[in-house]
Amino acid sequence: MDNLYTSYFNDIENLKKLIELKKEEFNQKIRQLDLLISLKKISEAKAFIDNLKSEYISKKGVVYNLLSNISKVDNSIKKEYGSLVNLFKDYIENVLKEKLNEINIFEIKTKYYVDLDLSVDYLDNFINKTHIIDRVIKELEDVFLSLGFSIFDGIEIDNEYYNFEALNIDKYHPARDMWDTFYISNNNLLLRTHTSNMQVRIMEKIKPPFKVITYGKCYRRDNLDATHSFQFHQLEGFAVDKDISFLDLIKTLQDFVNLMFGNDIDIKLVPSYFPFTEPSAEVSISCFLCKGKNDNCSICKGSGYLEILGCGMINPIILNNLGLEDYTGFAFGMGIERIAMLKYEVSDIRYFYKNNLNSVIYY
Repeated sequence: MDNLYTSYFNDIENLKKLIELKKEEFNQKIRQLDLLISLKKISEAKAFIDNLKSEYISKKGVVYNLLSNISKVDNSIKKEYGSLVNLFKDYIENVLKEKLNEINIFEIKTKYYVDLDLSVDYLDNFINKTHIIDRVIKELEDVFLSLGFSIFDGIEIDNEYYNFEALNIDKYHPARDMWDTFYISNNNLLLRTHTSNMQVRIMEKIKPPFKVITYGKCYRRDNLDATHSFQFHQLEGFAVDKDISFLDLIKTLQDFVNLMFGNDIDIKLVPSYFPFTEPSAEVSISCFLCKGKNDNCSICKGSGYLEILGCGMINPIILNNLGLEDYTGFAFGMGIERIAMLKYEVSDIRYFYKNNLNSVIYY
């Protein structure tokens, strides 16, 4: 024990003066520590804290020397003596803990954050913005509601009957090769390959006349590339009534295209084949960028047209199986990503699913 402290064992006032002296000495060193922190000398600041701990609260430090000799203190002041030394000890520990925490926070900010100008609203580009696919879905909803269609939800896990057989695609139909399917276990369940699985389900529940759209995710065993994905969104639309004709389908699609892409856009139908529609067609729209006048157009590649959907008259076999022999109907289906890529000039379907906010809300 340092002889300097011996005189304080029997005089509490002298002890108070000693503690105040040591506290002021400690506070001066804390100011030196603050300077190191402000200069971002983190390693030196941490070493400085270790030295302060050793000097004040280690087994060779000031506080330990005072407490280890409490047995030598006069009994009349022993309680107050212990209290004063412990308060001094608590003060030292709290200040050092606070400074160490300050250093740790500074290290985290240096590692994970960048300097920000808080006068700039950095979140302005992201708050209250929707994903481009959600935005296109809302646009499609608004268009078809304005054309008198109702909206029905769909299910993504279905069975072979509604996904294939009820749509005139039996087990050995060659058209099955068009949809390479994800099956679930061995219980006849699958991830739907198109939103057409809802066509028969809806016609079983409601009676004509009606005009309906349904949309959602679909799944196929496609390799992921710029225009294909194993998961994608599709919209199915169909109408059933007496004496519906192919002209009604054409008029509906022309109205849809004009509302979605502009009044100056035309459509072109090319004969095609789908098991659930007869006759069937692929629908293309005139290029909204070059209007068919640029052989080097980046959108239509000089063809003047862009394919957007498939359609046709609902196959009479499907209607007859539902007891709707006296009715006719049309149906159409489109990839929502395809509509978004065309309307917003997105070149790669994978762009929609990048983990990048700028990618999915920019347009």
